[in-house]
Amino acid sequence: MTQSILQQTISLLKPFLWPKNNNSLTNRVLLAILCLLLAKAASLGTPPILGYAVDSLTEVSEGINLYMFVPLALIVSYGFVRISSIVFGELRNAIFSKVTQRAISQLTLNTFKHLHSLSLQFHLGRQTGALSKFIDRGSKGINFLLTYVLFNVIPTIIEIFFVAGILAIIYGLKYALVTLVTIGIYVAITFIITQWRLKFRRQMNDADNAVSTKLVDSLLNFETVKYFNNEEHEFNRLNESLTKYESASITNQYTLSYLNIAQTVVIMAGIIIMLMISAYDIKAGAISIGGFVVINAYMLQLYQPLNFFGTVYREIRQSLIDMENLFTLLKEKPNINDSDQSIKLSEDASIEFRDVSFDYDPKRTIIKNISFNVPNGKKVALVGPTGAGKSTISRLLFRFYDPKEGDIFINNQNIKDISQQSLRKLIGVVPQDTVLFNDTIFYNISYGDPTASSDQVYEAAKSADIHEFVIGLPDGYETLVGERGLKLSGGEKQRVAIARAILKNPAIYFFDEATSALDSSTEKEIQKNLQKISQNKTTLVIAHRLSTAADADEILVLQEGKIIERGNHENLLQIKGKYAEMWDKQKSIINIVNEEKI
Repeated sequence: MTQSILQQTISLLKPFLWPKNNNSLTNRVLLAILCLLLAKAASLGTPPILGYAVDSLTEVSEGINLYMFVPLALIVSYGFVRISSIVFGELRNAIFSKVTQRAISQLTLNTFKHLHSLSLQFHLGRQTGALSKFIDRGSKGINFLLTYVLFNVIPTIIEIFFVAGILAIIYGLKYALVTLVTIGIYVAITFIITQWRLKFRRQMNDADNAVSTKLVDSLLNFETVKYFNNEEHEFNRLNESLTKYESASITNQYTLSYLNIAQTVVIMAGIIIMLMISAYDIKAGAISIGGFVVINAYMLQLYQPLNFFGTVYREIRQSLIDMENLFTLLKEKPNINDSDQSIKLSEDASIEFRDVSFDYDPKRTIIKNISFNVPNGKKVALVGPTGAGKSTISRLLFRFYDPKEGDIFINNQNIKDISQQSLRKLIGVVPQDTVLFNDTIFYNISYGDPTASSDQVYEAAKSADIHEFVIGLPDGYETLVGERGLKLSGGEKQRVAIARAILKNPAIYFFDEATSALDSSTEKEIQKNLQKISQNKTTLVIAHRLSTAADADEILVLQEGKIIERGNHENLLQIKGKYAEMWDKQKSIINIVNEEKI
């Protein structure tokens, strides 16, 4: 599993490390590598210079070298080399930062675009809080891998062999052997313990996802929590997940401490052994005191990147785990194969359902072999009891799903053969449940056409009978509507949705009970407006209030996924079937309400 993730990660990182058609970023990568090489060269040269400085100072103290020029020059050189190492390291970070930030931005955009390309079925089952965590941790993982694998892991491995070679040439093979054995044990312990710790990191991630999901879900459903006085219940649910996260996090930290202790013991044991050997060599006159300093400096110099290498390895493994969820998202495929063909432009906009059947679950068919036409410029209404399949027809028309059998045509073109973007551009929808962006009223209306002028937005608002309400607000069109539009009433939200659809100026209007949240007086006004804006335009209406469907050219009565009656309002009343029964029931309810008011 990890190997597969690693391969996916390399494939994902490659375009950012060596971007095509972007000389600026490519040059930055090359310049960062050059700074890395210069920093490492300076770092490798530091211990020998320090050793020579110690030896020269020893000679001064013994009266051999009466002049301080050589020791001072070596000390200045030592300082210069140390500064150069740090400067080139910081330059490398600064130069490469644009590459890493571009990678994070591009990855986030690509993931965001991919999520929007997925089908309605995916989004109906998603957990928003967990999705946010997946993207956040995945982006951080990419940043870590880009920066540290390229500039820490590979250079550290190269530096280990360089140091071993220098020690072998200058001081003997035994120093190189101890160095390599120490590092070998260190790496083995790091790999073994880190592999053991992976399960604890996964448990911590799962607990973290659960916390985020419950937190976001509870806040999004704030009103429902209040309606049922379930604040304590929500607190207990979140506390349960937080307790699991706390336990997993503590276990993860304990195991990290075990790893750090084991690494320190191995490295210090290696340093102690080498210093003891060098002490005997000094006594034997094989090396100088400066050599003792050089050996110690090299081991300490290796200890820091090695200790960091252990951290990097841990983080690489953890980043790969963190990215599992991100790759799972990127592997999600739409359940609909989109076309790249645009619909042929025409002044007409007709709709035809031909022998369409559909089910969400094979055990229960929702739509059963229905056929109907919405001629250009005509209005057709779908009515029927809850669960009859009316909303499913709208989802099929928008191609959120494809029919299991049959075909849907617009302007005699099968919608399977045209792009979803091209199809949806033709349709302006006013849903029954309107959800607004947490932005201004102006923004939410202009969402119908982001390129529209202010005057066009105001005209759309007037047509939806909301302009006067908006200009009466303290902040007017700049009024923030709150998350999901909760600062507006149901009717106000629906009128914003109507204005948004009007601004889109589509060839086809689809109204999913567009006036259901309005009072009777406003409903009549809106119905007049809807009739006006949809005049001579192809219109499909889902109607729960039959008064909304009464002026339709044809009314389709659905029951259990079948069209059981069709005709205009007068004809259906004369038939005295299901439609007439529904009409009489609604009239009775209206009469009872009016009598109660009196």
